[in-house]
Amino acid sequence: MEIIRIVGVALTAAALALLLRQQKPEYALALSLVVTVGIFSVILPPLRETLEMIYRVADQTGASGPAVTIVKSLGIAFVAGIGADTCRDAGEEAMAAKVELAGRVAILAVALPMAARLMGLFQEILA
Repeated sequence: MEIIRIVGVALTAAALALLLRQQKPEYALALSLVVTVGIFSVILPPLRETLEMIYRVADQTGASGPAVTIVKSLGIAFVAGIGADTCRDAGEEAMAAKVELAGRVAILAVALPMAARLMGLFQEILA
């Protein structure tokens, strides 16, 4: 299982970063970034397959619009979370909060059209 290998690498890197942070904090941050990129390279192929399956099922069921919105929102949440965590690793808590806020605003912007369509549907049903 890939998850066991990923967790093993992450825990080893976390222990190493803890040691590095005492002597060379900039190396600890660089290690964190390298491990993050490495993990992404491992999970990218299964993620691509999963997204293709979601889109295929959504097309077959006629729910491609909502599926695209959900996938975009999840992508934004993941990217914002990783960016915020990286900022926290660098000791930039305020910057991490701004990244999280930007992620929430981006998700709202992506989801708002779908919410408006849903409200219109409710109005039609109730009328």
